[in-house]
Amino acid sequence: MAVIRGIVIAVAGLALVIFLAVCQPAAAYEALPASVSQALSTLSGKAAPQAAGEVVWGKVPYCNCFANSASAGVNTATANVSTALQKANLSVSLKELSPRDGWLYFRVTFDPHSATRDQVGAAMVAGGAQLLEGPP
Repeated sequence: MAVIRGIVIAVAGLALVIFLAVCQPAAAYEALPASVSQALSTLSGKAAPQAAGEVVWGKVPYCNCFANSASAGVNTATANVSTALQKANLSVSLKELSPRDGWLYFRVTFDPHSATRDQVGAAMVAGGAQLLEGPP
């Protein structure tokens, strides 16, 4: 009976370790494939704004499951935000930063002559982002 109990505890412990490894925040050095990064950089048919434009910072929940699916070309943590910005017909550039502490931080750059900070922020929130006051 003690042997069976030991095996059950070992299996449960192993399952917990695997679960924690999969759900921990992705390492900061993991990068998205170039095709995903390029698709996120320009979210409309219009030209991407230059770096000198306005910036709105945001964050979305993140875990290794997004990194694994992004490498397969399926999804990224900011996919809903990208879709919301497209639906709002805003010409913006979204750049993902390194994930940490269970969050993926990103910035959205836009031309202040074509959109307002409120419009961009509202679209980001509609896509599930939390807005930040400044850089993380």
